[in-house]
Amino acid sequence: MAVSNNICTHLTLGKCSCTATETEEGDSSSNEVCTHLTLSVCQCTRAEIHVSSTKKRKHCHKGPFVAKKKACKDLVVQDDDDPWTIKKVLKESDLGNMSRLMLAKDLAEKSVLPVLGDAAEIEKGVSVKIWDVDTYTMHSLVFKKWVSSRCYIFMGKWVQDFVKRRGLKKGDEIGFYWDPYNSHFNFSVLRVN
Repeated sequence: MAVSNNICTHLTLGKCSCTATETEEGDSSSNEVCTHLTLSVCQCTRAEIHVSSTKKRKHCHKGPFVAKKKACKDLVVQDDDDPWTIKKVLKESDLGNMSRLMLAKDLAEKSVLPVLGDAAEIEKGVSVKIWDVDTYTMHSLVFKKWVSSRCYIFMGKWVQDFVKRRGLKKGDEIGFYWDPYNSHFNFSVLRVN
């Protein structure tokens, strides 16, 4: 079963039910071009849902994977067709009792700082909203610079709201991207280990 949690920004020409006629075999065909523009599910936003006994670890994004730049060995910045601009394969340190998710400096500076703005505020910590597109739930974390390691972190209820609630494990891949229309980050479990 395929579903989409994202809205595609592609405009395509294709078949529409307004121009299709049904044949005796039950197939629909069309010789006309529809002029309707609609928002709909596009291949670029399709994701496979794998049914399991627990709903926590079911989402697995299937889509094009074209790596442009390695930010570090477990972070990859994707091309413009993939909305998940921040991807991370989880390590033990992301799952522990410190309740924080660490991002490499260059990735945070490219994908997070431009949307959050004031660097002085980020030093102290900025509250950010994060929408879990898999479970349709909103969460709040604090984003700040971790001075001792020259990285940036999402902290607060990371372990409670994401690791435990979603059953995240070492090796799972997660993704984030900024939603400019709703002014929050979108989050998804892209691959389970």
